[in-house]
Amino acid sequence: MDLPGPSPRERGSQERTSILKSPGVPEVGRLSREGLTELLQRSLVYRAGPLVALNKPPGLPITGDELSLSTVLPDLQGALSLSGELHIVKTAARDQSGLVLLSTCHHTTNHLEDNFRKARRQKTPTATYWAVTVGTPDPPEGEIDVPLKLQTIGALQLVVPELSPSRGSVTRREVKRTRTRYRVLDSGAGCSLLQLQPLSTFQSQLQVHLSVKLSPVLGDHVYSPRVGRVLGVPISLPVETALPRTQVLQEALLRRMRLTQQQMHRMPLHLHLLQLHLPALGKGRKETAVTAPPPEYFLRTLCLLGLTPPEGRG
Repeated sequence: MDLPGPSPRERGSQERTSILKSPGVPEVGRLSREGLTELLQRSLVYRAGPLVALNKPPGLPITGDELSLSTVLPDLQGALSLSGELHIVKTAARDQSGLVLLSTCHHTTNHLEDNFRKARRQKTPTATYWAVTVGTPDPPEGEIDVPLKLQTIGALQLVVPELSPSRGSVTRREVKRTRTRYRVLDSGAGCSLLQLQPLSTFQSQLQVHLSVKLSPVLGDHVYSPRVGRVLGVPISLPVETALPRTQVLQEALLRRMRLTQQQMHRMPLHLHLLQLHLPALGKGRKETAVTAPPPEYFLRTLCLLGLTPPEGRG
């Protein structure tokens, strides 16, 4: 049965509020172990054989001794009545929302990981992300081919681009060649909705690549400071001085988002692992595309910015 939509009064109220109030942003740090298990159980989007896929909220730690995805896997296993022990195959990073692929069979996991490695060698994408960016990359479709490395800056270890790496630094694995395929799905109000398909894996690869393209992810409080503005034109700032801080938005964009700059520290990262392509697992099986819809606040942001997702995905 279809649920009734919001009344005109409710729609008017939503139009005047930010995503922080309506629909709100999940605060997983305030959940109990039982509450987190229930949230993840409700977020189930795929179940077949030994595989389970969830749609995780942003801000959930993946590992660690404190409350994290790893620590609640035994509880989740019981809640889903699974006989085998759950382990992580692939997941959206801590600050990202989106897919978490779990398995109870190590043989299946090894098969999937072999497939993912083969796909990277062949430059075939297996993961698709959506991102809302401040700015629009030029050109609107292409590949970002920028080597990356970890660098200690002050007391922080950050990912930085290395535009002209030496052959030795690559051989010693001090620098990794990384590539991201991107496409602008819609743009307006100084922002864009992007489809991203990483062709390599590196910590914070998508955020850093988009900052290099002068189109940082909305809610990126780590790498967006590397993009400054002179007379309204975005420019790259030195990584040594552009250290992590709350993302700064122009006043017109803040008004459109129904926000003040003082509230921006609560803005979540608008980077969502939307889809994973899984190989055929066994004879007679077909390849599978597992999809996790974006969270409500992500869709509300698109609405506030006048951005339209592709039909059937929003």
